[in-house]
Amino acid sequence: MPYVSLILMLELAVGTLAVVTVFDARRMVTMGYVQMGSLIAGPMAILAVWLSIVVLQPVDEVGGYALAGSWLAPLRIALDVLLVVSVAHGMSAFGNLRRASLVFGALGSAVGLVAIVLVSGYVSPPAWSFVGMLLSVMAGAGALGGSMMAMSWGHWYLTNSGLPKEPLEQMSLLVAAALATQVVLLVVGMIEPARIVPLGDTSFGVALVANPAFWLRVAVGLVAPLTLALLAYKAASIRGMMSATGLLYIAVGCVLAGEILARGLLFATGVAL
Repeated sequence: MPYVSLILMLELAVGTLAVVTVFDARRMVTMGYVQMGSLIAGPMAILAVWLSIVVLQPVDEVGGYALAGSWLAPLRIALDVLLVVSVAHGMSAFGNLRRASLVFGALGSAVGLVAIVLVSGYVSPPAWSFVGMLLSVMAGAGALGGSMMAMSWGHWYLTNSGLPKEPLEQMSLLVAAALATQVVLLVVGMIEPARIVPLGDTSFGVALVANPAFWLRVAVGLVAPLTLALLAYKAASIRGMMSATGLLYIAVGCVLAGEILARGLLFATGVAL
């Protein structure tokens, strides 16, 4: 579970910081929104660092799941740097130093990408490929951070109807694209066998396709939020912001549940979903 939590915290921190920075650089969001984003990214980075230091151990196997232990030390360094930059981003945002917050946001997104590469390498030995694992975590960051920030912008619009609708439309499409990528990766992961199956050929006593957790991942973690994101885009395009925000509320919960299921299945089956 600590390994699942580490990936989730990292995905949310990097996804949030990247989305906020991109839309702020395009002058599409308010400074208050940037400040709120920093209050998500910063604590997530803190939790990721805490997990990497206190909970994770420099071992090559945990519960039958093979790890590339040599990746852990650089991963911890990348997480430390991400934390420092995330804090700097937050301080700049709350100090209304927009240029500095953009610089730190871009730097934090770059460092976060490095951390995603490292955590993907760390947990990739059983998966069908390192690239597949990397794309899976990157798509997870886009889906998790994107849905959270899209839902948050819906709230900002509800408090000020004069704000533009385009950010909500584009964030909804970003979430849909990330989830569509995960669908493709799930199909590939089902076709390409895991290199190492941690709990045997039939994890939990059943084949993967007979495992209820797998179908929950598909239905709740992919199909439902993908549909909701597209509906939110449609609602935002006709200025149905309250409806779009409500849809994205549900999507955030579905994406989070889906990511937990996907990473849990990864450590049980070696399949990157």
